[in-house]
Parts: sequence; structure tokens; C-alpha cells
Amino acid sequence: MQRNGKGTLAMVMVLVGMACLLLTIPVLAQPRPMTDDIYTPLAFGYDEMKAGKTDAARMQFEKVVKIDRYNPYALNNLAVLSERDGKLKEAMAYLLDAETHAEEYLEKPDELCDIGGICMAMKPSKMKGGKSSIAPLVHGNINLLKIKIGKEKY
Repeated sequence: MQRNGKGTLAMVMVLVGMACLLLTIPVLAQPRPMTDDIYTPLAFGYDEMKAGKTDAARMQFEKVVKIDRYNPYALNNLAVLSERDGKLKEAMAYLLDAETHAEEYLEKPDELCDIGGICMAMKPSKMKGGKSSIAPLVHGNINLLKIKIGKEKY
């Protein structure tokens, strides 16, 4: 069966259109292994946060999220920074994203808690456990933030 020029052109246009559509559909982000390109900015962010350099810390955690969209360590820490700035809804959004795949991250965090604030799990160790340590911490932070948001409504 031979195609005429119009049929071939139409087929090419359909294929190009399908390719364009596929390129615009976001790929579902999956957890990435904790490689140096993720661990290093998390560690730097941890150090910056401990030093009180919140803008520099935020920049490091945002680098991680660009590489690993649902990294619960980076997202939890961005939530902490937002909560400290009084941006409670933004903090909650970060925590809900952090919860998405938190069960799949087995690295043990160093946990630091602020009195009256949500807990920071800022620097994962390279040691893995049998189950996620970050997931219950993120879930607890969600519950703490819900209480704080509820108090601000009254």
C-alpha cells in the first residue's frame, strides 16, 4: 500500500504532536538513592542551618529537591524554615510532599528539635536502617503543625 504525500505528512504531524505531548507530561518523581549529589547539599544545608544562615540552607535544600523531588530530609527542613518564617501553610505543603515517599528512605537522620517548633531531620547519615526513620518524624511534624495552625485560627 503506497501513501500519498498528504497521508505521509499527516502521519508525521501526528507523531510529532504525540512526541510533544509526551515531553510536556511530567514524569512521576521517584526517590533517588542518597548519592553524593544529594547527600552533599543536604550536609551543607545542615551546617548552614546550624550556623543560622537560613537563606544559604534553603538554597542547599532546594538543590536537593530539584534532583530528588520528594526527598523528605530536604522537604522537612524547608518546612522548618517556612514555619520559622511564619509561613505555616507553605510549611505544611513541604511536609505533605515529604511524606509522599518517606517510607522508602532508610537513611537514619540526625534529629534536632526546637522547643515549640517542628523537628528537624536535617542530615541523613549514610547508614541505613531496616525501616524509615524519617517517615515517623515527618508524620509527627505534620501533626504538630496542624495543632499550631489550629491555634492561630482562634
